[in-house]
Amino acid sequence: MNKPIYFPGLNGIRAIAAITVVICHLDQFAEVLGLQSIGFYKKGMAGQAVNMFFVLSGFLITYLLLKEKEEKGRIEFKKFYFRRILRIWPIYYLSIILTLVLIYAGILDHSTASLGSSIALYVFLLANVAIAFNLTVPTITPLWSVGVEEQFYAMWPWIVNKTKNYFKAFMWVIAIYMLLKLSCYFFFLKNGIYALVNYTRIDLMAIGGIGALAVFTNDKRLAILFNPIVQVIGWVVMFVMYRTGIIRISSIVDNEINSVFAFIVILNVAANAKTMFTLEHKIFNFLGKISYGIYVYHMLVIYCVGYAIHKLSFNIGNRIALNVICIALTILFAHISYKYFEQPILRKKKKYMVVASSNEKEA
Repeated sequence: MNKPIYFPGLNGIRAIAAITVVICHLDQFAEVLGLQSIGFYKKGMAGQAVNMFFVLSGFLITYLLLKEKEEKGRIEFKKFYFRRILRIWPIYYLSIILTLVLIYAGILDHSTASLGSSIALYVFLLANVAIAFNLTVPTITPLWSVGVEEQFYAMWPWIVNKTKNYFKAFMWVIAIYMLLKLSCYFFFLKNGIYALVNYTRIDLMAIGGIGALAVFTNDKRLAILFNPIVQVIGWVVMFVMYRTGIIRISSIVDNEINSVFAFIVILNVAANAKTMFTLEHKIFNFLGKISYGIYVYHMLVIYCVGYAIHKLSFNIGNRIALNVICIALTILFAHISYKYFEQPILRKKKKYMVVASSNEKEA
């Protein structure tokens, strides 16, 4: 097998996105820890961080599929889906099991009337449906984005395998999605249907796919994105979002507009040999490798810490201390999970690899 494909900086993107989500949720669910929210989560950075994950996922998966089709002449669907199952399902379902344990142990409150419906949606990878129709369970609410990615994986390899004009096909996916969202905005704005479409951000992964196509074909238009001025704009806007919040125009286009800047940053750190800002650092690499676990487990940690505080009558009261405790425990739990639970399963992916890829740079 050839040298594994490795894109520098992607672990850094994953690390930044995952920690951003944790910080936002620590503020949003501050009451669980006996604190008051300071309103940081209202800036919308958790949603922007998830959008970054979507663009990155679309970029990486599309590039690997394009490479596979180039080398083999077709996509080997069975191997693709086994790889995705081995990567996504183990801790996805583990988090659901842990949530049920917490509920039945009395650590986590949840309405028994809707619990069955909620868990069923999560089990069948429809977590985006659960959040759109207010059937969420707090500790696994973030799994809505995993459901969206799984739905993307269900369709995307078939599109790549069938089409020859990739750019046209990817643009059609974006256009159809945007038309559907626009229609739902006018006819179903006040119910869960529009919310469901708005959460199901297939177009952002298609945008990432367009970036992958540009890199794969060495498209001359990459020179525009790699221009130092464009790079600076992308990074500055992303930084300013942390200070003032995401760009808000209309829910129809907010995700897409804000994701353009994530798209610029991702392509530059991953594919621009002259990138002005590198995210290749051992801390970023460490956090990036366990970022999926950080994302999946952090709400479980927040609720367990909150329960311990109330049950044992701890009076920490210090926001910074509590946030540091929660972040540290999340990273620890994600690291243990990755080393002792995920990695043994991920080793089995090798026999299903058609195009080798790695989240670590070879020495």
